[in-house]
Amino acid sequence: MKCMFSAITLLIAFQLFSIMTFSQSLQDTVRIDTTDMSMYRELDLMPEYQYFKNTNVSIRPPKYFIEFSSNEASGFLSTGTAANIVGFEYDQVPYLGYYENIADSAFSVVDNARFITSEKGVTQEGYKAQYFFYSFVIDDVDIIRIMFVTGDDKRMIYMQANYPAGFDALLRPVIVQSLLSVKF
Repeated sequence: MKCMFSAITLLIAFQLFSIMTFSQSLQDTVRIDTTDMSMYRELDLMPEYQYFKNTNVSIRPPKYFIEFSSNEASGFLSTGTAANIVGFEYDQVPYLGYYENIADSAFSVVDNARFITSEKGVTQEGYKAQYFFYSFVIDDVDIIRIMFVTGDDKRMIYMQANYPAGFDALLRPVIVQSLLSVKF
C-alpha cells in the first residue's frame, strides 16, 4: 500500500511539474505586440465602407454605429455612447489652404469651447489630413469634438465626431482610425 501511495504521489508530482513546465514555455513564446494598436482598432471597424448620404465620401464606421440622416447632415451614431460622426464634401474647394479656416469657423459657433490640440496625419489612401480636438459642455456633459479635414486640389472633405469625454480613451483611437479610412 505504501508503494502504491508513493507511485501515485510521484505520478501526480510529475504531472504538476509537466503542466508548470509547458505552461511556462508557452507563455514565454506567445507574445502580443501592443506597441502598434492599429491592428486591434482595425478589428473595431465595420468591414464594409459606407457612404455619407448625398456625398461621394465613405468610411468604415466603428462597429455598432448605425447610419442616420437629417436635412442638415448624415453620418453614423452609436446609441450606446451617444457618439456620432458626420461628414461633408465641398466640391470645387481645394483642401490645401482652407482646412484651418473651416475648422475655426465650424467651431466658433460653440460657446465655451476649449482647444485641446491639433495633429497632422495621412489617410489610408495617402492624402494629407488635419485633426482638431476641442472640448465643450452641453447640459452639464463634457463633450469632445474631433474635426477632421482632408482632400485634394478639387475637393475638401470635412468630418466631425462628437462623444462624451468619459469615453475618450475608448472612442478616440477607434474614431481616428475610422476617419483615416476615408475614401472620396
